[in-house]
Amino acid sequence: MSALPRVLVIAGRDPSGAGLDADRDALAEHALEFIGVETARTDQDDRGVRAIGARDPAVWFAETRERADAGVAAVKFGLLPGRAHVTRAAQLVVHLRRTARADLPVVLDPVLAASSGSRFLDADGVEALRGELLGLDLVVTPNLPEAAELARVPLAELARDLAARVEVARLLLGLGARAVVLKGGHGAEDPVRDLVLAAGAGPVWLTHPRTPGGKLRGSGCRFASHLAGSLGLGRPLAEAARAAGEFVAARIAAERAT
Repeated sequence: MSALPRVLVIAGRDPSGAGLDADRDALAEHALEFIGVETARTDQDDRGVRAIGARDPAVWFAETRERADAGVAAVKFGLLPGRAHVTRAAQLVVHLRRTARADLPVVLDPVLAASSGSRFLDADGVEALRGELLGLDLVVTPNLPEAAELARVPLAELARDLAARVEVARLLLGLGARAVVLKGGHGAEDPVRDLVLAAGAGPVWLTHPRTPGGKLRGSGCRFASHLAGSLGLGRPLAEAARAAGEFVAARIAAERAT
């Protein structure tokens, strides 16, 4: 068995380059062992989602518990394709916090829809995300559209108003999140400004250049997994978020250059 710290990733598999393959790519940057568990086997590309291919949540939950009981340094959730999957994710967090460590870092990438616009999580599932999972002291990493939906505010306001982003992050903290890393890629500003807001702390802004025409499948997956890896290694949140942003920016630039 590897002596490296283990990071558990529960997410969908996406043949177009996002999902678990992107998670593995991000965690390869760390001295960590990647443990991946599929919630769905999607059939999609940048034009749309043809099938979600959700697995039985009881099956992946049992598989995850078996693999996690050997110990993990951090957990990252990606695609949870339905309310029952969100409920199982919440049960897993409670189990791991009880049997592993009470302060276990858990990162949630709230995958609500594909970049093509196709939905992964319906309104009932979003309500479960807000009411069952966010309240479990997680680090949540929404982009602006995801934050707007979770907070029930207009996206246009977040795109142009940095103060509105702070208020939305505070709202998500009020739902029980440990911290919010609100990514600014969908905003109007240049350079891009990512917001880090932890419970009991003031806002921290991280800037990075906007890459015109840059497209990378799975950028959100990579960001959240890289962040989880850094937190699992004991790095402070703002430092971990900066490193995740720099990693994704480098991947985007490399993709654009090909």
